Amino acid sequence: MAQGKIIAQEVSRRIVTWNRIEKRDIISTMPNEIIANVLSRLTLKEAARTSVLSTTWRYQWTYFSGDVDFDHSLRTLLLRHENVGVLTKCNVFVRDWERFMSRLQHVMKSLKCHSMQGLRICMDMGNPWKMAEWVKFAAQKNVETLDLDFSYNFMEPFFEISENIRNVLSRSFEMRALRVLRLASVDVSREIIESFLASCPVLETLCIRGSKSLESLKVQGEGLRLKHLELVECHILYLDICAENLMTFTYTGDYGKLNFETVPSLVEASFGGKYCNYLLSNMDDVELYGVLSQVHVLKLELFILYGEILEDLPVLGNVRQLELRIRHRCGGQLDRTVSLLSAFPSISVLKIKFMRTTIWEVDEEWKANLKHEYANLRELEVSGYRRDSCQIELLISIFKKAPNLNRIVVDPLASMHVQRSADVKASIRERQRDMTIWYVDALKPHVSPSTQLTVL
Repeated sequence: MAQGKIIAQEVSRRIVTWNRIEKRDIISTMPNEIIANVLSRLTLKEAARTSVLSTTWRYQWTYFSGDVDFDHSLRTLLLRHENVGVLTKCNVFVRDWERFMSRLQHVMKSLKCHSMQGLRICMDMGNPWKMAEWVKFAAQKNVETLDLDFSYNFMEPFFEISENIRNVLSRSFEMRALRVLRLASVDVSREIIESFLASCPVLETLCIRGSKSLESLKVQGEGLRLKHLELVECHILYLDICAENLMTFTYTGDYGKLNFETVPSLVEASFGGKYCNYLLSNMDDVELYGVLSQVHVLKLELFILYGEILEDLPVLGNVRQLELRIRHRCGGQLDRTVSLLSAFPSISVLKIKFMRTTIWEVDEEWKANLKHEYANLRELEVSGYRRDSCQIELLISIFKKAPNLNRIVVDPLASMHVQRSADVKASIRERQRDMTIWYVDALKPHVSPSTQLTVL
């Protein structure tokens, strides 16, 4: 009995000890630096919610050093589809915009961290009066990624005033930790961009979209680490690139002189706008051919709806992945696309992105007549597909000429939304998915049983 009593007392003591350990708030006893590190692995919104746990946790979120992401685009997208009048939408947009700005300013004033992984501000219209302040904040916090996107994507009533309300970045800041810089619908000059390149020693990605001030640019410098350069909807007259580490290059805009002086590491190139039309007509130009014959991934936008058939194109057997963005009137022929495909016999991945403009008279008799077989083609990805007779004919012709095709992916997401945040893209895909499945039904009888057909 005595021994049993001793055992019972020992078990009871251990149970009490275990209960104390279980009830103990171990996290709160950790150093603030570790707590801040843990919180920074959450989203800012999740980190801020911890302020209600206790008085100890009330201000812990202010040491958050992760990605600060303020994205208002999903709200604006949903507002666009609401069944209310234009004036009501404008009033709601302005009210939401003011609240958004207020929250953003509050967070910026509250954060006490010395460094941050990233700062992203995405909203229609932006705030021209706060541009310099936001960039200065990013410099003070030693951000690694700065993304300012003020594109007019969803708020149609404001399209006409977008030319008058411009976000202008008139000075640069030294940002020693900056690795990624993205500016969309921000007017920035050559001097500012070149200053960023000179004062940001670890900058690897530079993306400029919709700048109306950028007409010329020199990308060069001792120790330049730039790997990715993207210039979209810019009207550049002269561009000189001397960047040994540059791996990907994108240009969409008017015709200008592009001088690829030194780009030995370039493996991916993308061209769009009027410049792409010039490129397609001059692919045998010595300088252009030198670049095209170097890359493994090539993305082209067929800017002209119905241009002439491309003839005597050089064969680019080096290209393994080809992406074609096609401005297409539903019902219109796609002979230009068919003729272009003949230049890429060795592709293993083909992505076709239809960009619909208007409805056209349907040509039921059009035949694609692809000339070559694409024995290496394994994957086909299609977006913007609308069950159009000419689109169907083109895709069926590709099915027949690709005997080893393993996978076909149809994406409901239109190409105009590819730069949006993950939640916006998910919302659009969900909205369009049922209709896309109906579109795809017209292709199923022509797909080989051994080929997987997927709708995202």
